Amino acid sequence: MRLFRKDKKAKKESRATRCFRILLWRLFVKWKVRERVAKANKWADANRGDTMLITVGCLLFSLIIGAFLTFGTDSDKTDNFMTGVEPVEPMFIGMQQIQNAKAYQVSQVEEMARKGQTLKHELDSLVRMPRKTHDDSLQIVIKYKQLELIVNNLEKGQ
Repeated sequence: MRLFRKDKKAKKESRATRCFRILLWRLFVKWKVRERVAKANKWADANRGDTMLITVGCLLFSLIIGAFLTFGTDSDKTDNFMTGVEPVEPMFIGMQQIQNAKAYQVSQVEEMARKGQTLKHELDSLVRMPRKTHDDSLQIVIKYKQLELIVNNLEKGQ
C-alpha cells in the first residue's frame, strides 16, 4: 500500500513538473525568446566595446545604488544601530512579577494544605475522646467548618 502512495506522489510531482515545462515552452515560443537571444548575441559579437561599456556601466550603477542604500543619508540611524530594538526590560519585569505571584500563590496553597492537615489531626483527636464537654463539641464544629472551608478553597484552586 505504501509503495502505491509513493508512486502516486511521484506521478503527481512529475505531472506538475511536466505542466511547468509545457508552460515555459509556450511562453518561450510566444515571446520568441530564442530568436531574441540569438539576435542579442549577434549584436554583442559585432559590438564588443559597446557590450563591455554597457555591462560595466550597469555594474557600477548597481554598486552606487547599493552603497547609497546601505550607508544612506540618515546618519542618526547609522550612529546607533540599537534604535530599532524595542526595550525588553518592561517585559522581563512583567515576567518576574508573574513568577513572583505564582510563587506566592503556591506558598499560600501549601500553607493552606498544612493548616488543613493540622486541623484534621486536631479534629480526629477531639472526635476520639470518650467523654466530650460542651466546649469540646463546640471545638469540633468550629474545626470541621474551618476544614470544610479549606477543602473547598483547595478544590477551587485546582
